[in-house]
Amino acid sequence: MLSHFLLMVLYALIVSLFFTLLWRRGRREQIKLFLQIFLGMVGGGLLVAWLMYPFPSGPPAPIP
Repeated sequence: MLSHFLLMVLYALIVSLFFTLLWRRGRREQIKLFLQIFLGMVGGGLLVAWLMYPFPSGPPAPIP
């Protein structure tokens, strides 16, 4: 079974590779852009997950 984190990394990898090959010609520029996009997507996803962690994920508990 695939985890959410693994799927996020796979998605970031595919999107970063696509845009890198689409936007840059030189090998050095491609590597730099790939790392920027990939690390930005994975790091941004982890940052948002960390910021959302304190909030409850389900419906509110019933009042007794």
